[in-house]
Amino acid sequence: MNDTDRDMDKKPGDRKPPYRDVADTLREKILAGKYPAGKIPSERALMRYYGVSRATASKALDALVDDGLVIRRRGSGAFVNATGGPPRTALVSTLFAEMDVREFFSSICNSIADRARAYNLSLVWGTRREFDELTSGGSVAAYIARCRSIGIRGVFFVPQDSPPDSDPGRRNRMIAEALRTNGIAVVLIDRDLGTFPQRSDFDFVGIDNVQAGYGQVEHLVGRGCRRIVYVTHEKRVWTVDARISGFRGAIEDFGLPSGPGVLFRGNPASEAFVRSVARARPDGIAFVHDDMAIEFMPVWERVSRRKVRYVGMDDIAHCAHLGISSMRQPARFIGEEAARLMALRLGNDTLPPRQVLFSAELVARASSLGGA
Repeated sequence: MNDTDRDMDKKPGDRKPPYRDVADTLREKILAGKYPAGKIPSERALMRYYGVSRATASKALDALVDDGLVIRRRGSGAFVNATGGPPRTALVSTLFAEMDVREFFSSICNSIADRARAYNLSLVWGTRREFDELTSGGSVAAYIARCRSIGIRGVFFVPQDSPPDSDPGRRNRMIAEALRTNGIAVVLIDRDLGTFPQRSDFDFVGIDNVQAGYGQVEHLVGRGCRRIVYVTHEKRVWTVDARISGFRGAIEDFGLPSGPGVLFRGNPASEAFVRSVARARPDGIAFVHDDMAIEFMPVWERVSRRKVRYVGMDDIAHCAHLGISSMRQPARFIGEEAARLMALRLGNDTLPPRQVLFSAELVARASSLGGA
């Protein structure tokens, strides 16, 4: 059974496009030295072996050309690019604040680790303590010295978030700039530096958070909701502001009540906060994360008799058991793309910074489909 067959057992949001599956398999073979003569199988051979169309086989080869691993010559075929591609066994590390506490980030890290070998990356895990020290005022120079002492060439960085009365953007930018100045490549994951809609000049991989926030409202409207509110935490994060932008755009497009009374920031376990949301008399709630919905709804059931439909974000494992509708983030693809971009940068890629955004997929369950 080949990799494409195995992918059929995965959730729809986790399946690779067929061309990417072929490209990844060829990449592993190239880097393992399986084509010592340099000649890559022809499109026709790939079609037969993988059971794909000519367009898919051609797109897979084009992806390897984009990665600098393959050269295509008209009339001759495809060949291993002996001078291209990433350096061998490049050491890379992570700066993830929430890697050990958020299922979503753990999934991304696992995906990066899975793909590291295919891109000749050797992953050295960063620690939560290391991140906390660095982002709370610890010496950036000392961190960089540690990286350089063991040969770290690149860092996957999830910028710090914070309460609304502080500005993490300055610290985040300082860390990222210092790494780059010292020859350490940076790939941002999930959130950008600073505040939305500002963009930095670093490679960035995540979801289209505006689309995700819009999609939550669109689904609730389709279920008959006419007064929809957004519930989030008090931290100011690039992703949250982007989701709120999508939420506001959707309620405007659908002609729903808007203004400050539809956005609520607070502690989902606080009865006072939940009561403040209940006073808005919503019939639909969009949550910034599934975790907030899980904490919020038991309190809601104690303080309000009003039935609401609701949608979370991330589609963590508990959602399926609790019947929570959610926008699923393709964590596997985010991790794979982050590894690919890192390999390109370490291969002396000179293209402008890339912003790669995946769409979130709605997974509808009882929380939004049941009787309101």
